[in-house]
Amino acid sequence: MVAINLVAANRFYLPDFTIAPGETMQVAMVLENDEQFTAFQTDLLLPDGLSVVEDDGEFLLDLTGRNPSDQTIISKLRDDGALRMVSFCLSVRPYTGNQGPIVIINLHADENFTGPANIGLKYSFFATIDGTQIILPEESSNVQQLAQQIKGDTNGDGLVNISDITALINYMLTGCSSSFHTENADMNDDGNVNITDATMLITLVIQG
Repeated sequence: MVAINLVAANRFYLPDFTIAPGETMQVAMVLENDEQFTAFQTDLLLPDGLSVVEDDGEFLLDLTGRNPSDQTIISKLRDDGALRMVSFCLSVRPYTGNQGPIVIINLHADENFTGPANIGLKYSFFATIDGTQIILPEESSNVQQLAQQIKGDTNGDGLVNISDITALINYMLTGCSSSFHTENADMNDDGNVNITDATMLITLVIQG
């Protein structure tokens, strides 16, 4: 019989972030864990005007480097509007480390999006190596409306400075960032984020 426990020391959440109407950005789902988890299930509830980007009918959810190589994730939109995600490891290996993103969500704000608003995570179940199921507390994250997109403002704080360079480099090295504005990072508007954009951003910050 599988035991079900409530352990407050473990936390699964989205950090607060800002997004501009019409913008698409990446937002991290962060796991802080004392236990060794191998799988999870959660329901994501988005406010009006925010949606997860789809490609060929599949929601764009990216696994980070904390996941084992054979980890997979599937998702389905439920009748209540929540996006249910289920992720598991075929070899039953745990996530590495004890803090950081495990999933990156590609979110889009429509032109009529207004903030502030809340994003909810509920029914978060995590499984340990021995099959124990742990229920994590419900979480609510705050989403603020960014008045306008600012080229180079990769972290969405309304400024362009060294923090944006750091966020861009981290994104290039790891493929993820807790709150990364890809359109702001695409300095030359070629649809990609790479070393050319980093060079242009560094030049912009140096020149002021």
